[in-house]
Amino acid sequence: MDRWSLTGRWAWVAVLGCCSVWALPAFSQTDAPDAATSIRDGLDWASPADALAVAGLGRQRGVAEVGVLRQGQARYGIARNRVEAAPAQALFEVGSISKVFTGLLLAQAVERGELSLDDTVGRLLQGQALPDLPPRVAAITLGQLVTHTSCLARLPGDFFRAGYDAANPYQRYDRVRLWASLAQARLVQAPPCQSSYSNWGFGVLGELLSVRYGRPWAELVRERITAPLGMYDTVQELGDKASRLAVPHEGEQVVSSWDFDALAGAGALRSTTADMLLFSRALLAGREGPLGPAAERMFTVLAEHEGAPIGYALMLRDQGGKQTWLHGGGTGGYRAVWLLALDSGEAVIALMSNARALQSDVMAPLLRMRHPAPEGRPAVPGDAIDQHVGTNRASPQLTFGFVVRDGQLHSRASGGRFEPLQVWGAPGEGRFTQPATGRQFRFVRDGAGPATVHYERFGVRLKAVQVQESLLALDAPVSDEALAPYGGRYRLAGGAVFDVQVQDGRLQVRLGSQPRFTVYPVLGQPDRFGYDSIRAELQFERYPSGEVRAVVLHQNGVQRALRLEP
Repeated sequence: MDRWSLTGRWAWVAVLGCCSVWALPAFSQTDAPDAATSIRDGLDWASPADALAVAGLGRQRGVAEVGVLRQGQARYGIARNRVEAAPAQALFEVGSISKVFTGLLLAQAVERGELSLDDTVGRLLQGQALPDLPPRVAAITLGQLVTHTSCLARLPGDFFRAGYDAANPYQRYDRVRLWASLAQARLVQAPPCQSSYSNWGFGVLGELLSVRYGRPWAELVRERITAPLGMYDTVQELGDKASRLAVPHEGEQVVSSWDFDALAGAGALRSTTADMLLFSRALLAGREGPLGPAAERMFTVLAEHEGAPIGYALMLRDQGGKQTWLHGGGTGGYRAVWLLALDSGEAVIALMSNARALQSDVMAPLLRMRHPAPEGRPAVPGDAIDQHVGTNRASPQLTFGFVVRDGQLHSRASGGRFEPLQVWGAPGEGRFTQPATGRQFRFVRDGAGPATVHYERFGVRLKAVQVQESLLALDAPVSDEALAPYGGRYRLAGGAVFDVQVQDGRLQVRLGSQPRFTVYPVLGQPDRFGYDSIRAELQFERYPSGEVRAVVLHQNGVQRALRLEP
C-alpha cells in the first residue's frame, strides 16, 4: 500500500491513538486555536492546576482534572464545560499511560533477575500449546517490545475482522487471537526495526508477563505496583467504582468507555489525578523510594523512538541540560497527559473526558518553558528564504511545508497551520526558529541535491528530505459557514463511516474510530480535499440542488461513501 491506507488493515492510526501526538510531538492533527488560548500561552510549571485544566479541556464538553506535584506538595484543579458536576474523585481512562505500568512490571522483573531484556518471545512461549511462530517473530526481544522496535505494526493484522466494534474496539480481542496474530505475522525484516509505535507490541509484552508469572496482567499491576503504593483507584475493571467514571465524550457526543482483553498492557487502566501523583512521587523518589531500584531503572535510555530517547515505555525530552520524561494517552472518549521532571522533582497529570481535548494545550507550554527555542529576527534579503520553499518529508506520516508570505518564511507541519518563522543566526545560514511553538529548523543543501531540514523541538530531533510533493491549500481563509455543507456522516460499502465535522475554519475527518485529521482544499478543484500526511483525497459529490450527497475516497483506487445525515 502507498505509505498507509485509511481503510487497509495496516492503518497506523487505527485506534488507541494513545500517544499519537506526543510520541512524536512535532505536530497536532487538530492544532486549532481555542477559547483557552490566552491561558494556555501563559502556562508554566507554577501555573495553578485550575488553569492547566481549563487549557486542557478548551471548549470541549466534559471534565478535566489536573494534579501538579511541585516542591513536594500536591495541588489539584478542575474544569467543566456543559456537563453536570463531576463525581467526587472521578476516574478517567488513561489509555497508553498504561504502557508505563507494563514497562515497570518488566523493569521489576529485570531488576530481580527473573527476566532479561534479551529474552525472546519464542523462548518465553516455549512449551505453551500455541501455533508455531515465524523465526523473525520468535526472535523479538522484551527490550524491543518495550521500546517499540519489535517490527510489529501498530495493531494486529486481524484487528478489524470478526468481532470488531468501533465503539469498544479492544473488548473482544482475546489471547487466542493475539497468539494467532503473531503466528501469522510477516515482518519486513528481522528485529530490531526503526522504532514505530505499537499497541500490538505492548499487548504482547503484557501477555508474556502474564504467562511468565501465571496471573493476569491487571493482577500483576495490582500486586506489584498499585496496592503497594496505595493506588486503590487505578484499575482495569471498574467494579463498584463505575459510578465515579467521568462520562466520556467525543466532541458533543457521549460515547462508550473502552474495555480490554489481551491487549490490556497497551491501554486498559483507569485512574485518578491523586493516584497518578502517588505514582509520580514514587518514580521521582528513585531507588530510595517505595519502588526501589526498579524506579531508577525506568529512566534508563534503551533506544531511540521517533527522534528522541525512550526507556521502559517512558519517553525522554532532553534539551538545554534538562530532562523531561513523559507519556500521553487516549481512548474513544478520553485524553491524558503526564510529565515528570527528575531534576526539579515536579510532575503534572492532566485527565480529560473528551477525545477532542488537545494534549498539546497542556504539554506544549510546559515543555516550552523547560526547553525553549531561541529568539530570532525578521528575515532580510541576504537570508535568501525563497530557496527553502517546498515540502520536506520526515516520515510517512509527517511532512513540513514551507512558503514565503509577507517577506517571511512560514512553516506548517502535517495537519497544522502555516506560522511565521524567525531567522536565527547569521544571514544565509538557513537557521530558523519559532519560539511560540518551540520548533527549530536548519536547512542543509549538499550541492544540487534536495535540501534536508534538521528539525528540533523539545529534544525531538528529526531529518526531513525535500520531496516533489505539492502543498495543499495555503490556509486561505475559509469560514465555518462555507464548510458546513460537507459536515455529516458517510458510510462506505464495507460499513466504515466517515465522520466529517467543521472546526475553526477547517474540515476535520475521522474514519471509524481513527483519530481526526485535517483535510485541506485542493486548489482549483471544487469540493475536493486532501490529506497532507498520506496520498489520499476526498471528493464530495452534490445533488443538482447543491446539497452534498456522498464522498469518494481516492487512494489506491476509489471508494464511495453515501451520506447518512447532515
